[in-house]
Amino acid sequence: MARSLFTVLTAGVASIALTGCLIVDVPADRISVEVNTNVQPKHVILMVSDGIGFNGWLAADYYQGLAGEQSYQVTRPDGTEPVVYGLAHTALNLVDQDGNVLPLGTDPATAAGAVEQLYDPSTRWARFENAMLNDFAPVEQRYTSYTDSAAAGTALLSGRKTAVGRVNMDWSASEEFATIAEIAMEEGLSAGAVSSVMVSHATPAAVIAHNVSRNNYVEIFNEMVASDLDVIMGAGHPLYGNSGDAVTGEDIDYRYLGGEETFAAMQDASGLNGFDFIDARVDFEALAEGRDIPERVVGIARSGSTLQANRQGLDQDDTASGMAFNADVPDLATMSVGALNVLAQNDDGFFVMIEGGAVDWMGHGNNMERFIEEQIDFNAAVDAVIEWVETHSSWDETLLIITSDHECGGIWGEGTWTNSVGGPVATDRSREALSAARFDPAEDTFNAFIAVQDRGAGTLPGYQWASPNHTNDLVPLWALGAGSDQFAAFSRTDLKAAELWGEPYDWNGRYVDNTVVFQVMDAAVRD
Repeated sequence: MARSLFTVLTAGVASIALTGCLIVDVPADRISVEVNTNVQPKHVILMVSDGIGFNGWLAADYYQGLAGEQSYQVTRPDGTEPVVYGLAHTALNLVDQDGNVLPLGTDPATAAGAVEQLYDPSTRWARFENAMLNDFAPVEQRYTSYTDSAAAGTALLSGRKTAVGRVNMDWSASEEFATIAEIAMEEGLSAGAVSSVMVSHATPAAVIAHNVSRNNYVEIFNEMVASDLDVIMGAGHPLYGNSGDAVTGEDIDYRYLGGEETFAAMQDASGLNGFDFIDARVDFEALAEGRDIPERVVGIARSGSTLQANRQGLDQDDTASGMAFNADVPDLATMSVGALNVLAQNDDGFFVMIEGGAVDWMGHGNNMERFIEEQIDFNAAVDAVIEWVETHSSWDETLLIITSDHECGGIWGEGTWTNSVGGPVATDRSREALSAARFDPAEDTFNAFIAVQDRGAGTLPGYQWASPNHTNDLVPLWALGAGSDQFAAFSRTDLKAAELWGEPYDWNGRYVDNTVVFQVMDAAVRD
């Protein structure tokens, strides 16, 4: 039986110096575990709902009336059972010679090293604000107690920890990390990236790009289209706004697609690097229906930053936010199935990352209605992927992982804290109202950790937003199919988290580090 040896980090932390001035916190105790690589799926699919934790997931599931009953949360018709875990998602903080955490944006050349943020259940639950501790006085430095999507995407897709803002590069920006997509392609598989936000944004970028900053969109997209990826799909169209409106003149922004020259080359009849370019909804639908499948495709929906989340000025409709969707763009499900059809032309199989990217954006904006809309769109994409697997493949040859990269917004149940001003939720969308409703440890009274409350299908749950930023709280992970059992070798337990969120999902509090996602996928794709 083929086996691969990995190392699991366990309790007990020691500070050590490595290669010059690099400082890393590593657990003093290590347990080596063997992962069975004899069961190797043909296809590996990673689906990431960006910026949603257990409370956010429950909020959308309660609204849909499907908590614990989503397609990936139940036993499939062939008897395949999902496994469910929590996921920890820490990054590295840059520090000075005295070990003091340096602020976001610090030039790595001026840092003495980096330390891991860590997730520790024994301290997480001591104070409510511990999941976003450094947001407040005396530190007041965002992203130093939690990760961002670049560092989190790097951990998921390359198995390596890095500083906030880096994409598949180490904290010092001197080493590039090999991603699971690169490894899969070296093994003869096809690979792709699909997102509901700009295709060069942090999470899809982490599939293949290597860059010191997630904000270098031009460089990132040009690296993506110069790579051997066969599918690149997302938003970020320079000629369309967030509601499908035309953009002209000085408002045209080509950066998310590699600059004006790259955009023009993609639309040329000869293509760019062998890619076909599509942007019309009907062309995405044709791919999903299995018609006119190209060998390689760049698909950019006719929308600016997101497929739907930032739309404005459309008609009223029976949606969570009360606004009709932009009818000119495909949904994430259509893009996902189209991507699978392109990639499946490779008889050796494929790897693909599919992201619901705007869930996070609505979390930053504390917009529960659109947060739920985006998560429902993600759930529909998972449904479509599962249907594709059960129609065109099988769970014996497919590994599907569904998770998030981090939590955003600090969503909790109503009554978790009492505000000194304002109520449990903002009275309107003004900055003042949103700020008043958030948690402030200097002014507000924490009552108890309370999970979001189920108020029935079609009704918003009981909730409060603690923050406009990310937090360090665990997020959920489900896995189906060949190789999904390998997560058990890496898990630890958070009993308090299980007490809060375990019952709807039959979750016992077992959780893994985000680098384990890479390790399980790596074992799956290697021959």
